[in-house]
Amino acid sequence: MPRSRLTGITTTTLLILTFLTALTTSPARAADLIVANGGFDDGLTGWSGSHSPGGVTAVTWQGRTAARIADTDATKAYGRESMPSLPATAGTRYAVFAKVWIESGSADLYLRFRDAAGTLLSNAYTHVTTTGRWVDVRATGTAPSGATRVSALIYSGVADVGTAYWDDIRISAAITDLGVQMESAVPNGTTFDATGATAYAVHTGTAARNPQLAVIDVASETVTRRIELPDSDATPTVGGWAATVATDGSVYLGTYPNSKLYRYVPGQPTVTDLGRAEGGYSFIWDLEPGADGKVYGGTYNDGRYFKYHNGAFTTIGAVPVRPGKEYVRSIAHDPTANATYLGTGTNAALIRYDNVTGGTYDLLPAAYANESMVGGLTWTGNRLFAWVNRTLLVLDVVRNADGSYRGDLDAVIGDAEQHVSPARDGKVWFVKDGVLQSYDIAAGTVTATAAQPGMDVTGYGWSGNTLVALGGAPAGTKIFKYTPATGQWTSHGVNSVPILPAAINALGTGPDGKIYTGGYLTGGTGVYDPLRGDADDDTPDTPTLNGLHQTDSLLASGNRLYIGVYPSAKLYEYDPAQAWNPGVNPVLRYTGGDAGDIADDCAAGEGPPPQDRPYALATAPDGTVYMGSVPKYGKRSGALSVWKAGAPGRSLCVVPGQSVVSLAYESGRVYGGTSTRGALGVNPVFTPGASATLFAYDPATGGVTTYPLPAAVDNRLAITDVTVVDGDVWGFAEGWLFVFDPGAGRYTTAVELFPDIDYSVNSAHAWRDAGLTTVPWDTANVYGSIGDQIFRIDKSTKALTVLHTEKGMDGLATDADGNLYYKVGETLRRYVAP
Repeated sequence: MPRSRLTGITTTTLLILTFLTALTTSPARAADLIVANGGFDDGLTGWSGSHSPGGVTAVTWQGRTAARIADTDATKAYGRESMPSLPATAGTRYAVFAKVWIESGSADLYLRFRDAAGTLLSNAYTHVTTTGRWVDVRATGTAPSGATRVSALIYSGVADVGTAYWDDIRISAAITDLGVQMESAVPNGTTFDATGATAYAVHTGTAARNPQLAVIDVASETVTRRIELPDSDATPTVGGWAATVATDGSVYLGTYPNSKLYRYVPGQPTVTDLGRAEGGYSFIWDLEPGADGKVYGGTYNDGRYFKYHNGAFTTIGAVPVRPGKEYVRSIAHDPTANATYLGTGTNAALIRYDNVTGGTYDLLPAAYANESMVGGLTWTGNRLFAWVNRTLLVLDVVRNADGSYRGDLDAVIGDAEQHVSPARDGKVWFVKDGVLQSYDIAAGTVTATAAQPGMDVTGYGWSGNTLVALGGAPAGTKIFKYTPATGQWTSHGVNSVPILPAAINALGTGPDGKIYTGGYLTGGTGVYDPLRGDADDDTPDTPTLNGLHQTDSLLASGNRLYIGVYPSAKLYEYDPAQAWNPGVNPVLRYTGGDAGDIADDCAAGEGPPPQDRPYALATAPDGTVYMGSVPKYGKRSGALSVWKAGAPGRSLCVVPGQSVVSLAYESGRVYGGTSTRGALGVNPVFTPGASATLFAYDPATGGVTTYPLPAAVDNRLAITDVTVVDGDVWGFAEGWLFVFDPGAGRYTTAVELFPDIDYSVNSAHAWRDAGLTTVPWDTANVYGSIGDQIFRIDKSTKALTVLHTEKGMDGLATDADGNLYYKVGETLRRYVAP
């Protein structure tokens, strides 16, 4: 796609490009610098006298504990300094923050630097004159050569008179690594040995922390061994969904994002890295044992079916196994017939592959051909169980007279979980509606038990006559046991499971001023209280809030936090003032995955397909919440979803063939930016010939107006952010900044600020990249992030200043002081602008 530069249509040109800092390495770990008694809850403890004696007392003022400086003498200076001071590094920029209420006169806030002997080397300060209310103030300065300590000083200088009340004194370095925000103790890939005495589970890590294999003794419900999966910088291993036990007893694990296969020999202290699946690109999604120690597997995104045997990988059949199918998402194997069943996508297909003849036969009933993919397969009891969009299909695989095969549908079981147990006494077991249920293969009937596993099951086995399941629950890994003969059951947490950091997928500011983070893949929610973090950066400051899956977006509105969750584009509402209790608080308000028809894709006369990834949120003054999303796998058209208390939610087509990835509300209309990238599993990745579009939705009429990008900005693949600034809509279309005047209905600015931003090179950023925000202490500029950079733009001139560059940074949120937050992997970082 051509990358044109600005030609004559822009009304503003780039004036300045200044790099203040270009830090390409991650900052050293550094906990928050906590000022002792910074809120004066313990009177003046920790605050040393400074300058003239007296003048400072501890009081309560306007509902806050505070330090009062009452200066009645124009010949004297009064103040208190935070002592002992905090560690500082020469050459590093620092900031001090405080709240002050000036009753009369003026007040000063100082940042002070000293050497190891305590000698004062330099100051930075802010002079405050606003009276009659609490004011947030800040002062910044760089530690000079020789500086080892930093402190805060509240002050009233010589010649000044007046009374001021100080509270909430805090100090921060310019860049602070705030550490891990969430942890996970839930399993992904799970398998059992032949006796059911031992379970094996992969616990997902992050780019910085390798995943671990947990060896679990079923009888004692305890992890007996934890083994880290090795990798390399060139092919890092983050996690794994695939696990199986081969006929020789070896345990095989398939991982991502490197398509590696690992083998574990029970009893050994390590696992063996067998290398990447032949041609594998990203995921080994599923593994199944074959005869004589063989292992079969399937990959994404090359849709490959492969075999591993005697130390070698072999591709079986074509690549992809069917044209256009990027996923071999699930596998089941019939050892008697030496046939393997492949669940593929997108769109869904179910293939019987004859490993002797190479013959392939389609078995998926036509009614499910528009689904995204076959997400789970189990061959047991001479039946094939296929999981498609929470529906369990039971298929009798029949050989026709001409030698071909078909799948006769025995049963359709709705709202079922993915995994199915091995058959025993003519029945299989699975979870539906939170309850363990059985399916009688001969009778074709489903019967519920009284047992409630209380977890998302990741695998089943049999230990004697007891059904055993392993899975993830809010509290971590659980093991469930059920004896069909007696109906007795237990569900307990597994002891000593790996607890690993979770990568941050989204971040946002809550209505309580805290920074909320959502976990990637394993889910979970983290909460950070700005500038009040503890000294341990390897674990979260507060316990992980569990119960939600992967969070894609967060937005505060009023006293509520709205959370967009994948899969199925779920919108949750959370009240931070109340206890975290998933299902109650946060409460599910709308599910975009239930909207539309899987056969639709916003063509003429059609609605949107079911939605999946809610990357954008906006709210209106009347409480309406708007959600922009990417559709289910294999579809191109995202949607604008609308929810308001007391009314049913709905999802609307806005720009057919494009996802909705950014939203903002202004003056009665919702403005949105689209991405020409559809869901995963569409080929080509970007809608051919399309350009990202700015649109406006009018809630009063239901009408949608599109505003094609200016000619010089056309052919952009995505508008990843739109934000309202002083009544105008600012946005980024790849590296181009545009400003749109809603009243005039026209663009007033279009300027290329980041020529290197090119989503055709990195398609992942075409869903989420840029972020723009304003901060209360700087009304002249707009701040933002894009492509590993934090920047500032002058509102008037549109001049760009790049403030900070850091590899792997993503996301943007602000605290009440106007500091900027972003993520790198599993860690949250803070940037204090100068």
